[in-house]
Amino acid sequence: PKGCPTNVLFVHHKDFTTGSATQVFGLANSLNKLGCDCLVAVPNNKHTLSALGEAHFRAVEFEEVRKQGLSFRDGRGPDIVHGWTPREIVRRFCRLLRNQHSFLQFVHLENNEWSNTAKTLGRQLGELQTMAISDLDCLIPADLSHPQRAATFLEEADGITLVIEPLRELAPASVPAIELWPSADPNLFFPRTIDTALRSKYRIALNSTVLGYAGDTHPANANEVRSLYLAVAILNREGHPATLVRAGRDTCPFLGPDDSWARLHAVELGYLPHKQIPDVLGLADILVQPGAPNDCNDYRFPTKVPEYLALGRPVVLPATSIALHMRHLQDAYIVPKLDALAIVDAVRTITADVALYRQLASGARAFLDKRLSRNASSRSLFDFYRTISEADSHRRDERQTIGKRTVQAAP
Repeated sequence: PKGCPTNVLFVHHKDFTTGSATQVFGLANSLNKLGCDCLVAVPNNKHTLSALGEAHFRAVEFEEVRKQGLSFRDGRGPDIVHGWTPREIVRRFCRLLRNQHSFLQFVHLENNEWSNTAKTLGRQLGELQTMAISDLDCLIPADLSHPQRAATFLEEADGITLVIEPLRELAPASVPAIELWPSADPNLFFPRTIDTALRSKYRIALNSTVLGYAGDTHPANANEVRSLYLAVAILNREGHPATLVRAGRDTCPFLGPDDSWARLHAVELGYLPHKQIPDVLGLADILVQPGAPNDCNDYRFPTKVPEYLALGRPVVLPATSIALHMRHLQDAYIVPKLDALAIVDAVRTITADVALYRQLASGARAFLDKRLSRNASSRSLFDFYRTISEADSHRRDERQTIGKRTVQAAP
C-alpha cells in the first residue's frame, strides 16, 4: 500500500557481539517476513553476525557504505533509517546518509543515554548540559551520546522507539513514540534440562546451587555484578554450596585488588558467541539480574532478561523496569533492591521450597510467551513505520496539491 515502508536500514552503535544487537537481529529477521528488505549497518566486524544465528538480512559496515554507497535489492536507497540509540557514532553516520538519500529517520532509546554519558566520563550531568557545544564536541567520544546533539537528533526524528516506557520522559513530546520490548530467539532459548556432563566439565559440585548471569561488566553496573560474586561467597561461607556461572567481558576492575575470594566459586567463560549462551545459562538453577531502582535501571530493559525467562528457570529481579509488569512469586522472584544479601535470601528461599521453584520456573516461561512475543514486537514496529510513512506521504501529497493550485492561480 502507498506509504508502506519497503527498505529498512538499522544503524547499530556496535557490532553483533552486544546484547542490544540481538534485538536488532530479531526485528530485522521478522520484518523481512513482513515484506521489508532489511539491512543492518555496524561500525565494524560485520562477520560477528554469524554468532547470532541464521540471518535473513544483509549486514554492512559503515566504511563499506562510505566507499560504495547503499542500495537495496530493488536498487533504491532506504525508506526508513532506524538509528539504534542517538550515540555519536550513529548520529554522524545517519547525517552522512542524509546527504545521499531521502528517508524517514527513527531513533531507538535503550537506556538513559545522558546519565550513561555522565557516569562514563565521571562528570555531573548538570555540568555537561551547561558546557559550550564546542567543548562537548572535544569531550564526547563516538560511543556515547552528546548531551546537545543527541537531543537535536531526537527532536528532528520522525519516530522514536523506546525499550521501556519511562524513557518517554527523555524523548521529545512532539515526536511519535512507541514502546518496543525485547524478546528471545525461540530457536536458541527454550526450556531444557540441566546438562550434568557440562557441569562436570566445569568442575561444578553436584550439590552446588548454580547461579547464572550473562553480561559484560562496565562502570555503570560494576557494583551490581560484584554483588553476584559476593552473594556466592556468602552462601558458601554459610554452608550452602553455590557457584556462579558467568559469560561476559570485564571492561573495568570491579572485584578489588585481591579477587581470589570472588573467583573461588565462579566459572568465568568470558565472551561467548550468542549461540552458546543458552547452553551456559542452562547450567543454572537460578538466573539473576542484580540491581535496584535508579536513574540507570529504571530506564533500561536488559535483553538478557527475556532470554532468562525463556529457559524456564526461576528468575530473580529488582523491582524496576520489566519487573514492574510481573508478579512476585508467580512470574519471578522480585525484591526492592537486589544486592548481595537479597540474592542470598532469594536463593535460600527458592531452593528450600520445591513448589515455589516449580512455580517460578513455569511462570517465567509463561510470562515470556504471553507478554514478550518477538512476532508481536515486529508487527508493532512495522505498523509504526507504516503509520508514520503514510502520514508523511499524505503531507507530501498535500504540499504538491497546494503547489499546483498556486501555479494555476498565478497570473
